[in-house]
Amino acid sequence: MNKKWFVSIILILLALTFPFVFPRNKVVKVEIGGKTITAEIAKTDTQRVKGLSGRDHLDNDKGMLFVFPQNGLYSFWMKNTKIPLDIIWINNNKIADQTTLDPQIDDQIPQYTPKNPANYVLEVNAGFLEENQIKIGDEVKLNF
Repeated sequence: MNKKWFVSIILILLALTFPFVFPRNKVVKVEIGGKTITAEIAKTDTQRVKGLSGRDHLDNDKGMLFVFPQNGLYSFWMKNTKIPLDIIWINNNKIADQTTLDPQIDDQIPQYTPKNPANYVLEVNAGFLEENQIKIGDEVKLNF
C-alpha cells in the first residue's frame, strides 16, 4: 500500500472517531413560560461542577440543564460565574423552586439551597423568570 492511501485511511478513521473521542455536550429543548430554551445538558459530576462558570455571555434562548440521578435538595453557587443567572429547580415537570443569583464578586460566592427537592435544575439568564412571569408550580416540558 502506498503512503497516500495509508494517510488517507488514517484521516478517515480520525474523522469517524472524532465525535466519540471529543463529544460535545448534548442539548435539550426546554419549554417553560411559553418560551423554548435550548439547554446544554450537564449530567456528569464534572459537567455539573463546571456548569456555566467562566462564560462571559449566554444568549437569551440558551441555558444549561443539570440532570441528577434522583430528587434532592441540590445547592447551587456562583463560583467563577461572570453572568447573573435565574436558577429553576424542576420536579415532576413542574417548577419546585427558583431564585436569581448574581455573579461572584471577589471572595463572595452567592449560593442557594432550594426549599423543595428536584432532579433537574435549569440555569438561564437573569431576568427570564420576571420577564416571563414564571412561578413555582408552573409546568415545564423537557424534550430530550
